[in-house]
Formats: sequence, C-alpha cells, structure tokens
Amino acid sequence: MDRKKFAQIKPLSQNLQYFAELDSTNVTAKEFAEKGAAEGTVIQAGKQLSGKGRLGRVWESQAGKGLWFSMILRPTVAAEYGAQITLLTAVAVARILQLLTNKNFAIKWPNDILLDGKKICGILSEMALDVEGDIDYTIVGIGININMSSEDFGAQLAATATSLYLATGIEYEREQVLRAFLDEFGRLYSHWQLHGFDDIRRSWLQYSCTLGHKVVVKDNDEEIYSGVAEDMDDYGSLLVRNAAGEIGSFDFGEISIRSC
Repeated sequence: MDRKKFAQIKPLSQNLQYFAELDSTNVTAKEFAEKGAAEGTVIQAGKQLSGKGRLGRVWESQAGKGLWFSMILRPTVAAEYGAQITLLTAVAVARILQLLTNKNFAIKWPNDILLDGKKICGILSEMALDVEGDIDYTIVGIGININMSSEDFGAQLAATATSLYLATGIEYEREQVLRAFLDEFGRLYSHWQLHGFDDIRRSWLQYSCTLGHKVVVKDNDEEIYSGVAEDMDDYGSLLVRNAAGEIGSFDFGEISIRSC
C-alpha cells in the first residue's frame, strides 16, 4: 500500500451533524464533502426517506429504530486500495456488535453483517477521485437495525432481517452503539493507513460466512459465474473457483453474490 502521506494521518474528528429527517445520509454527506467538510464528519439521520443500499436497493430507515449515518473520509492511500474501506468498516461493525451483545456475527461479502443468517447491518461506500486520480473523499453509509420489532419489518423482510432488540430482547441506546462504532472504526482506520490491510484482512476472514460456500455471481440479474468462494485478495476482490478449476476475481462494485 502507498503510505507516502502517513505523517499527515490524524485521528478522525467525529464531528457529528444530526438531522431529524433526510432523503439520504450519503447524499447529504457528499454535499458536505464537496464543500470541504473535514475527514471524520458524520451525517446522522433520525429517519431516511430515500435510503439506498448497494446496487440501488431500497433501505428501510424508520425513525428512532436504528442507526442511519454516513462518514466522510479522506484516506491517504492510493485509489486502488479504496475498496478496502468497506471491508474495514464491516470488521468494525461486527466487533462492536459482538461486544455489545455477546452474540456471534458474520460478514457476508462484501457489505452485509448477519446474525443467525439474517441481515442486521448494511454498508454502502462511494468514492470520488480528484483530477490526478487520487482519492478526494470516500463516503461510507451505514445502516444498523437497533430496536426494530418483527412488526417493523413486515412479512416480506421478517424472514431475512433482524435487529439487536430481536436478538437480545434489550432496547439499546442508539448513541451508545454509534460511539462504540466510531471509536473502533477510528482505531482500525488509522492502523490501515499506517500498516496496510493484512491485519484487517485476517480479521475479516475470521468473520466471513462467504468463503468455502458455493456462490453465484450475477451482473444485472444475469448469472455470469458460479463456483466456490476461496479467498479474498489484497484489494478486497473475491476469488471464486469454478467447476473447471479456474479462479475468477470479482469486484463488489459490479456484481452481486448470493451466499450464507
């Protein structure tokens, strides 16, 4: 990893901007970033009207029931390593939720956190480059289901989604979860910029529920590859071995993989 600017790395500011209601925290975070907002600025919404997940999917963001926020980052690494931020974020989320609940969480490549096979958190990262091709900023949007009941999800989502409340019977203070995450993320983020991806990659592999499973790779709902997920490379791409023994490398910005 290119760490030529490591001397400029500073702790995240954790400048929190709270809004009772937004269309999307990622959209608002982009607006702040374009105006020069400092790294570590966090845009939090009590409710999102048009929350989005990966590949344009709708993300349910009910008022008072979960954490809906986006971080503005300005990492001092080469753009080719920017995709690692999503994986780093997933490790941070899995760690703090495990500490808070004493439950075992899993990461479904690349951006979902699961508990007992159900989704409890989604991550959406978007990167902007400057005219020289370096990272100008990265927006990392995170949605964590905190106090939803089964009725909040409805029949369609109840089979595939869960919350901390449903898992433990405890109602959690959202700000407690947010602060725990920001502390853990800040530590991992600084370590990543200074020392590279190796330690975080090892942690990610320990949480993974994707490796070792048969997966189907889709592009625009069309199956383009299938096989067993064997590893994740140093750039964050998933390595899949097909029936012919060939290894395919897939970037999560372009494909959808069903597993776990």
